Amino acid sequence: MTQKLKYLMLSLIVKLKLDYLLSVLILMLSPWLLVWFVTSVISNNSLIFITPYWNDEISYWHEILSLSTKGLNFGYYTINELTPKLLSFGTHGFGTISFYAIYAKLFGWSYNSIMIANNLFITLSFIALILITKPKKNTIYKLSLLYLTFVPAILYCSSSMSELLNFSLLIIYFTLLYQYLNSTTPSRKILGLIVLFVITISFVRVIYIVLFLPLIFQTKSKLWINKKTLILFISWVILAFILFIINSLFISPYPESFLSKLFAQNNLLDFIQKLLSNITINILRFFYPLRDDLIQVFQRYFIFILLIWFTLKTKTAFKNNELRDHTYFNYLIILFSALLINVSAYDIFNWRDYRVLAPFIWGIFVYITLTENTKLYKIIILSNVIGLILLGLSPKTNSFFFHESKKFTHPTENPILKTIKFTENADNEFINTLAINNYDEDVFLNTPAGIGISYTDSITDNLKSEYIYTHNLYNLKSYTLIKRNENDFLYKKKSKFY
Repeated sequence: MTQKLKYLMLSLIVKLKLDYLLSVLILMLSPWLLVWFVTSVISNNSLIFITPYWNDEISYWHEILSLSTKGLNFGYYTINELTPKLLSFGTHGFGTISFYAIYAKLFGWSYNSIMIANNLFITLSFIALILITKPKKNTIYKLSLLYLTFVPAILYCSSSMSELLNFSLLIIYFTLLYQYLNSTTPSRKILGLIVLFVITISFVRVIYIVLFLPLIFQTKSKLWINKKTLILFISWVILAFILFIINSLFISPYPESFLSKLFAQNNLLDFIQKLLSNITINILRFFYPLRDDLIQVFQRYFIFILLIWFTLKTKTAFKNNELRDHTYFNYLIILFSALLINVSAYDIFNWRDYRVLAPFIWGIFVYITLTENTKLYKIIILSNVIGLILLGLSPKTNSFFFHESKKFTHPTENPILKTIKFTENADNEFINTLAINNYDEDVFLNTPAGIGISYTDSITDNLKSEYIYTHNLYNLKSYTLIKRNENDFLYKKKSKFY
């Protein structure tokens, strides 16, 4: 009997381990299963043929190509040749580009590389979550279901946008935060790691500075509002300002952005008026139900409902000056701060607020799943199901994300652009810069590595870029027409104008 009991126990242990490994495997495969489903079933295409198409996608793609191929020695990525103070990165800065450049260095760079890298980042972040928190088998299954039904992941998993990179970064942040806040003796090493991690990802999106807030206001299970908290909060404001300034040094100005227009005001009164006007307009846009797609409107109202719920839960905990369930306060302060910054400094329209806020919602969902709050998890899945239903009722969104034929076809070859030569050790970055007045995807996907691309409103002799590519013929004194066909014209700056 003893031998038989040992055998049964061993069999049970093996079975439990196999079950656990199966749950881990399913979670790791979830990103790839989702992207396969979207491309093969919904879009009726293949992962192999995914190609950058939207403006941001092609900009990301070529800038990563240049950084991974030429190091920091590449031309400007600008609008109207408005250059950054340091280096030659574009309007997205260097944070996002650098993450993908690491992938490109390791695995090479092809048309579908951003999509593959995105799903790899999600897989690696899930692995990190398992290694750090060692969740139960059922929790891992719940994470798989959460990801497979999360509408923003469905929308962007087959794209060359950076959304999944941001989702993966928030998985790691909330994993570390969960481990720190739920440990019997919070580790200073984990705290230091969180601080370094948030500083790092603030160069991907500066709005991630709000992720410091739970660390400032939270000490174990109590909420401390005292001198120390005040000092920490002021320190956070100063650090946030410093990170914003450093970030700005490497970002090519975007003249159409609200912040560019805000800081262009002549005096303080105009500055305040412009800021208040933008906040008012964004609040109205946030609540107006007929302005944007159903998916965007649903996320806005869902955020509002979450904020009310988290506020009521936190208010109850405040009564005794103790956060018995401090997680609600963390959810509240992160989501509210992100929304406040979005309404104040960004735009509420055209998927912009959707993209900025979706990673915060996703990260909070992951944290909730780790806490094993069954009631709240069911509400999350219900919200995901509602999102899926609304997605099915949104033909424009379906067409935009899943059925654009140019996203699944390799770009047209452009031999004219292939003739552009990259100059090693150039005297200035404009020597390796191409000025364009259109945003055709074939321009970015055919221009050689290292050649920066600057969009300009007008083609004139005053441009600094070495090359100009247009669909129109211009009479320019400082440029020579070196290549042309029926619809394309490539100019090169005359040497005497240097």
